[in-house]
Amino acid sequence: MQQRIRGIVLRTVKVGDASIITDLFTESHGRMSFVAHVSSSGRRRSSGAAFWRPLNMVEFDTDLHGQSRLPHVRGVRLYVNYATLPYEPMKQMLAMFLAEFLCRVLHGQQPDAPLYGYLTHSLQWLDTTEGEVANFHLVFLMHLSQFVGIWPNLEGLRNGSYFDLRTGSYSAIQPLHADYLQPDEARWLPLLFRMNYSTMHLFRFSRTQRRRVLSVLTDFYRLHLPSFGPLHSLDVLSAVLD
Repeated sequence: MQQRIRGIVLRTVKVGDASIITDLFTESHGRMSFVAHVSSSGRRRSSGAAFWRPLNMVEFDTDLHGQSRLPHVRGVRLYVNYATLPYEPMKQMLAMFLAEFLCRVLHGQQPDAPLYGYLTHSLQWLDTTEGEVANFHLVFLMHLSQFVGIWPNLEGLRNGSYFDLRTGSYSAIQPLHADYLQPDEARWLPLLFRMNYSTMHLFRFSRTQRRRVLSVLTDFYRLHLPSFGPLHSLDVLSAVLD
C-alpha cells in the first residue's frame, strides 16, 4: 500500500550508476532509509540527484510494507524550495555540517513532531535570513539538545562554580575527571543558552571563542549520546567561519 512520506534528507550513498540509498528523518516514521533511482533508462525517468542534497525537505510515495528490504521512492518532489541554502557558500557549509551532526544525533530516532517542527523551522529560517549566520550552528545545537533529551541543568550557578559536562549541571567542587568547564567559562552558559536566531547577531565572538563554544557543545553531545561519532566536517566548518 502506497504512503506519502515527508522527510529531511540526512545523507545519501550511491549504489551503482542508477540508484542511491538515502537516509531521512521523516515526519511520520522517524529516521528511515530508502532506495531512489537517479538516472534515466528508457521510459524510467530519474528522480534527480539534486532532490537528495543534505537537508532538502522532500515528499514521495513508497510502500513501507512491501517485500523489498528497503522501501523504494516514487514521485519525489521538494515540498520546501530553498532560495539561498544550496547557493550561498557559508550556508552550504553550515548545511553540510548540520546534516552530518544530525546523522550522529538522530541515530534510530523515533517519530517526534516537536523535533521535526524545530528542524524545519530552523532550516527555513537559515534559508530566508539575510543577516549574519556565523552563530547559527551554535544556536541550533544548543536548542537541539532540548529536543533530544540532554538539555543541561543551568540552575545552581554560584560564584566559583564548575560545570560538569558529564552530569550536565553545576558543581561547587572541581569534578574528578577532565570533562568540565572552569568557573570563568561556566558562568557564561546561561547567557549562551538564552541566545536565539533573532538575537544571535548581538553576540560578537572571536574566532577562538566560537571554536571553543562549538568544541564544548560537541563534547557535551558526545558524552550524552553513545551513538555520537567523529564529525568529519567540523574542521572544514571552523576554517570557513574563521
